[in-house]
Amino acid sequence: MRGPTAALILANRAFVDHDDPDCGLAAPAPSGGGLLTTLRPVIAPWDGGAGTTWIGAGRGPFDRHFVDAEGYETIETRGGPLRHRRLFFDDATWTSHYAFVSNGFFWPLLHLVRAPLHRLVPYYPAPATPSPEAWAGYERVNTAFAEAALQTSGQRTCWVHDYQLALVPALLRQGGFAGRVGFFLHTPFPDLDIALDAAGPEGAPAFRRFVKGILGADLAGFQTAADRDRFAAAAGRLGATATGDGLTFEGRRLLLGVHPVGIDPQDVEAALAGQADVPTQGPPLVAGLERCDFTKGIPERLAAVARGFRAGLQFRYEGVAAPTRLGVAAYEHLAQAIDAAARVAASTAGPGQSFRHTLAAHAWPDVVSLQRAASVIFTSSLGDGMNLVPLQGAIAQAGRPLEARGVLITGRDAGLAHCYSGFERDGLISVDPLDPDAMFRTLKDAVEGALPRISDRLIAAVRARDAQSWATKFLSDLEATPC
Repeated sequence: MRGPTAALILANRAFVDHDDPDCGLAAPAPSGGGLLTTLRPVIAPWDGGAGTTWIGAGRGPFDRHFVDAEGYETIETRGGPLRHRRLFFDDATWTSHYAFVSNGFFWPLLHLVRAPLHRLVPYYPAPATPSPEAWAGYERVNTAFAEAALQTSGQRTCWVHDYQLALVPALLRQGGFAGRVGFFLHTPFPDLDIALDAAGPEGAPAFRRFVKGILGADLAGFQTAADRDRFAAAAGRLGATATGDGLTFEGRRLLLGVHPVGIDPQDVEAALAGQADVPTQGPPLVAGLERCDFTKGIPERLAAVARGFRAGLQFRYEGVAAPTRLGVAAYEHLAQAIDAAARVAASTAGPGQSFRHTLAAHAWPDVVSLQRAASVIFTSSLGDGMNLVPLQGAIAQAGRPLEARGVLITGRDAGLAHCYSGFERDGLISVDPLDPDAMFRTLKDAVEGALPRISDRLIAAVRARDAQSWATKFLSDLEATPC
């Protein structure tokens, strides 16, 4: 029997962008991870009168060719038709919302879970205080999403996603939305004192608005218990009081939940179908895979690789960093830092060692193939909501004999390290990216075979905590909240 399904989903991005004017009315559904994959299991087919409605921004170059006068279209997905509405914004509004506020201010701020990274890491940007004009753009986008949801009458639930739309829950309440409102934060939530110091007196009001917006929900979900507790502390500064497993704010009760995101194992397995067996000859393969983001600790990892080469460790390094948030100024220093670290690592490689790092978006089957072939999957996030790459790697290697499997390394402040605490003997090792000695030692132990390999126990846990169980649990908790 199918579990609960989403009636109304609000996300900054559309389910799919129309990049081709001739792709037909049925847009191809994307795959390969992220929000779209995690939500796929709870999308109910649209039958013309009921099912899931997804509201997202229309940023594809040909999106307007496929929608009606109100922005609606029907998208064919693997699970059936999806009713989809696109909201269109002028470039100035979208730049204010997306580049200046969401990714220039909130993104670096929300990852400050343990340390003031903008003071400790040269390329990590300080959160840029939004100008009044930029903040007005952020508000306009959030207001447009809330109004679109209010126009979709009769919905029993509305599930709002992530920091770009944090004001929406409170706006829905102010607009009289009659159903239950859920909000899920895919990023971490920061340490309050570090965040307020980083935001400064001019940015603190925007951070407080962010928190107050989320307090309009019936259920707010977080990746880890630590994220939940840090949010509760921030809400307490606004006058919210703790009540059991939630908060009371302005006469309303808000449930706080811990809902770690999972992957879709079938996506990984489908990408491997028909691929050749993994070759076992040659030095161990160390793979680094992620988006090219300043939260991912890429220069720190490349420094550990270079140190490993200098120490004579025999391994091959293959790094793939997919471009992200192009045009956001905060990423300029990151590119320079990665290039400098990559040059050093490449120049250090000697006999029995090889180095390659590419800045490119790879096809999903190629990514999974690299995950399966790796002896070490080396991620090193300075902070992360979850980091799904090691989970994908565990499934990618499930078909290999235990003795041939690799090791998964994750940054200690990734949600993954917290949610899978206790699996250190199962091939999932956490390390502090800010500790160069620890990074080198962990890499050395991994390539020399001194660390536990991916176990059947870890693989079973990843399967059990998949995307469907995450989404189903969140919606079940949301539907159980008092209306």
